[in-house]
Amino acid sequence: MKKDILAHLQELGFSAQESEAYLALVREPGVTGYRVAQITGKPVPNTYKTLDRLESNGAVMVDDSGRSRLYSPVPIGQYVDLRVRGLRHSGEKLENALEEIGKPPPEEGVYRLSTVHQVYQKAQEIIDSSRKSLLVDVDPIPLRKIEDSVRKAAGRGVKVLAHVHSESMDRSIPGCEVVNSCKLDWPGEWITAQADAGDYLIAIISPDERRVFQAVWSRNPFIAPCIYQGYMNRAILYRVMLMFGAGREYEDIREELYRLWREFGAEDQGTVALHRLLRDLHPGREVP
Repeated sequence: MKKDILAHLQELGFSAQESEAYLALVREPGVTGYRVAQITGKPVPNTYKTLDRLESNGAVMVDDSGRSRLYSPVPIGQYVDLRVRGLRHSGEKLENALEEIGKPPPEEGVYRLSTVHQVYQKAQEIIDSSRKSLLVDVDPIPLRKIEDSVRKAAGRGVKVLAHVHSESMDRSIPGCEVVNSCKLDWPGEWITAQADAGDYLIAIISPDERRVFQAVWSRNPFIAPCIYQGYMNRAILYRVMLMFGAGREYEDIREELYRLWREFGAEDQGTVALHRLLRDLHPGREVP
């Protein structure tokens, strides 16, 4: 437990010594720096320097009303809110400054993401930017982070195709076309998101959401349509395979294939060919 707490504090930007000092104050608030040094086993001079840094960063409060300075931790939620507001303010100023001298990344680039925070942030941006269609292919843990945004996208009229890998095989998202399949045997949690057959993210992260195994995003106009076709075809294939496995009638399967392709298929030669095939298999059907 202690090891996990220290790791989470360091994810917030605390140094190893700052994390131990903060945790000591959580256990014994309102104590002197000397007592913190005793708890952590660190040299007293170094401990006071650490506490001064924590105070200047807004993570520690100091009571100077008595003979000795007494230190207490700022509640972690309050500290995080303070940091978020500060980062947002600094980020807005920096963004405005950089817009005056910089250009957006070239469209043909394929960019690596190195942190889980970057993965979820980019996924959120892609989902929020969707206007006509949204495709997600996702494992259970990342789904918890994006499900609300996916639902909101569907609520504003975006056509959503969600391929969800889970053990229960019964997930549903209001307003979305959900294809359920078993979670595949890979050592991590998969998340793919693509808006309007354009911007896409493909990532696999560790189950504890602390490491990125691989993650890329791009808006490359050549690759993006291929990504969409691949994941769309994969979702439809799983739906058809499960219907076959359940012993569904051939006519039901063909009707479902036609419905999904008409709803999510891209307007290209493949779509035209499939429409022609369905028309030939069912003479008299009106094919758009």
